[in-house]
Amino acid sequence: MLYNLFDSHTHSDNSFDGTHSIMFMCESAIARGLLGIAVTDHADIDFFEEQQFLRRLGQSYFEVQKARSAFGSGFALSSGIEIGEPDADPALADRALAAGKFDFVIGSVHSVWDKKDPYYMNFAGEDDPYAVLGAYFDRMQLLLDWGKFDVLGHLTYPMRYIARDGRDDVTLERFDGVIDEILRRVAHAGKGIEINTSGLRQPLGLTMPTLRYVRRYRELGGEIITIGSDAHRAEDLGAGVADGMELARAAGFRYFCFYKRREPRMLRLY
Repeated sequence: MLYNLFDSHTHSDNSFDGTHSIMFMCESAIARGLLGIAVTDHADIDFFEEQQFLRRLGQSYFEVQKARSAFGSGFALSSGIEIGEPDADPALADRALAAGKFDFVIGSVHSVWDKKDPYYMNFAGEDDPYAVLGAYFDRMQLLLDWGKFDVLGHLTYPMRYIARDGRDDVTLERFDGVIDEILRRVAHAGKGIEINTSGLRQPLGLTMPTLRYVRRYRELGGEIITIGSDAHRAEDLGAGVADGMELARAAGFRYFCFYKRREPRMLRLY
């Protein structure tokens, strides 16, 4: 049996695409038997001003502190941020990080050309999945150059929408070299990767990344794994976390972690 169920990637209604309040999310997580969650609301630098991310992040941080007082030490609650595309404006990225004394920072890439997210693309039509993947991994290298994050988010993110559009013929093998370079850079910097389980409840049917790349990260010296549902509503909290734990174990890990004060806290996988 798996214990220590901690969800390190969740979004409250302080994210532009989130649904529920942090207090309700905590109540729901406790009801689902979770040890704790990290609230990692969005801060996409490509859209920082129009989405009012500074205000949203400040509110998210405040509400986490309020929830900590309400739920006490029996529930592990981390304040976090999912920062995307910091290369667009590093100064704005620094402002986002200063919006609170965050426990945890996920570094992600969501958009590629012309600030376009694969969510809005049509991979069954005009958008070339391989061109998008190439641009995505190029921008991920810029995220690594910036480097002010703890864990790299959803390494294979575009595959979620490539699968949504029925392109089950698209594979990642041609990008193995660049993915290897990314994982090596992450491992050598002492940073982690997440096992994002949202794909398990979507047409993709797989974690992001899959076992193959989690195992490769381990082979390259990587030691830090977080597991997150990427829940944008309370109903999805903890979804797939147990599966992610099993995958981490299959990749050779004995521990996964959550973050407090930007430091990893290890949890046994079994």
